[in-house]
Amino acid sequence: MSPRPDPSTPRPVLRTLRDAGGGTAHRICAVHPGALAAGEWEALAGQLPEDTALHLLDLGNIPEFLAAALDPRAPVVPVEALADRCLTELRAAGLDSAPFSLVGWSFGGVVAYEIATRLHAAGRGAVLRDLALLDSIAPVPAFKRTDELLDASMLLDWFAMYLGAKRRRPLTVSVPSLAAPEDGLPQVLDAAVTQGLLPQGTELAGLRKLYAAYQGGLSRNNRCTAPYEPGPIDRPLTLVKPERSLLPASGDLGWSGLSAHPVRQVGVPGDHYTMLRDPEAVSAIAGLLAGSAVV
Repeated sequence: MSPRPDPSTPRPVLRTLRDAGGGTAHRICAVHPGALAAGEWEALAGQLPEDTALHLLDLGNIPEFLAAALDPRAPVVPVEALADRCLTELRAAGLDSAPFSLVGWSFGGVVAYEIATRLHAAGRGAVLRDLALLDSIAPVPAFKRTDELLDASMLLDWFAMYLGAKRRRPLTVSVPSLAAPEDGLPQVLDAAVTQGLLPQGTELAGLRKLYAAYQGGLSRNNRCTAPYEPGPIDRPLTLVKPERSLLPASGDLGWSGLSAHPVRQVGVPGDHYTMLRDPEAVSAIAGLLAGSAVV
């Protein structure tokens, strides 16, 4: 298992994954939640048209955001503060002056929504060509859950998807009803060894450490979202939902409660953690973002 990153080490929050040069006709700014490496976006960058640039805002490189995942005693960063930091980065790089498409993955979609809200409040909503959310759960009361109220079997299923993404191979586990997610970790370990994701002899203690880190990130995101009360936004939203969504049976994941416009849903292959690797999903997302228009 890889060591935990040092939250005190400065790393760039904004970086360019695809630079289309001075003649750029289209800019895409993506908000990355930080659970997996930022390299997950590289396949998408490679599928974009030549005149389209892709800039990445990596929340995992904001020290206080990372620290709140590593230490449950650390104060969380409000969603509004994360959006402000992203807007500051875009402004400093001169990327908020011309129309761009905004996309957020998972918790990154919540921050992307707040960025859009702030642009609208400032009378600058027209600078957004489109707002797309990649399997993001809306920060509305019906979808907010404290750690204690999250279903244990569901959490273990999410972790199995995450482990498969980390090992770059799908992991199939039949998750039983559990009192706590940790109770099912031996079963996940057995499945991961049997299916070749982990080597024989892998100790359960190592998997427990990885789960603790994973759960720390989820808890941090929940604590960030709990006090956040977003207002509605007068613009269409696009939700990209993979076959194995975090909440596959939950329709538009609550986003219709935040827009007077119908939420456009686009289904793609893959799961929550691998949709940016699946060639068919990447092609669909690239076409969606590159073809978005000013609204």
